[in-house]
Amino acid sequence: MNDFLFYTNQGISHILDINGLDHLCFIISFSLFYTFKDWRKLLGVVTVFTVGHCITLVLSGFNIVRINSGLVETLIPITIMISCLYNFKCLFLKTKQQQSSLFTYGVLLVFGLIHGLGFSNYLRMMLFEEDSILVPLFGFNVGIEIAQLLIVLLFLSFIFISNKISINRTFVLWCVNGIVTLFVIKLLFF
Repeated sequence: MNDFLFYTNQGISHILDINGLDHLCFIISFSLFYTFKDWRKLLGVVTVFTVGHCITLVLSGFNIVRINSGLVETLIPITIMISCLYNFKCLFLKTKQQQSSLFTYGVLLVFGLIHGLGFSNYLRMMLFEEDSILVPLFGFNVGIEIAQLLIVLLFLSFIFISNKISINRTFVLWCVNGIVTLFVIKLLFF
């Protein structure tokens, strides 16, 4: 049980690390149009994303998949930029994002696979002396899911509070998506 808790804590720490802002930005970008009323749908979306990087971590943990880390570090911000551009399209056209479509789940699963590749090197370094990688992988992924849900809860609370103090929701969404987009541009080009 101590190993499981250790790796769960590592998963939480890895997501909430200030150097891991790309993950925070991606979670915010795909959570942008949800509210507390949509918590079941959002839980499903976050979980599909977690399943994606869990698959990659398992494949990497068993040395089945290895991809150039430079390529992965380029693909991760591209996934965030795609999400932000889609959000801008929805905001500009004043349409609500499709929140429960199979397409959305499919895209997030693929993006989760890509983001999981970013975790794989970190996790591989932690596991180099482990006899069994199942408990560490499971604990790490549980920690990732907990941290992601915490980020979503904080983000939804921020949106809820901004609405309660009469800040226009659409304006807030444009601003948040704009900030995430600027961060991603910095990741890609600077």
